[in-house]
Amino acid sequence: MAKYLLDTNVVLRLSNPSDDQHELVTEAIATLLTQGDEYYLTEQVLIELWVVATRPINVNGLGWSA
Repeated sequence: MAKYLLDTNVVLRLSNPSDDQHELVTEAIATLLTQGDEYYLTEQVLIELWVVATRPINVNGLGWSA
């Protein structure tokens, strides 16, 4: 069993169904989960996710509401 620290970019793509790589990331993580691997998030990744998700689109964010 392997352990993985999920990067912010992976979590962003996983959280955003409109991302071009959403399906790829979803399938990759699902494949590894079926192998019994574990995934971890840090506070830093969650903070970065929040910042990018709630940042306006015109400044390279997703424009999601809080």
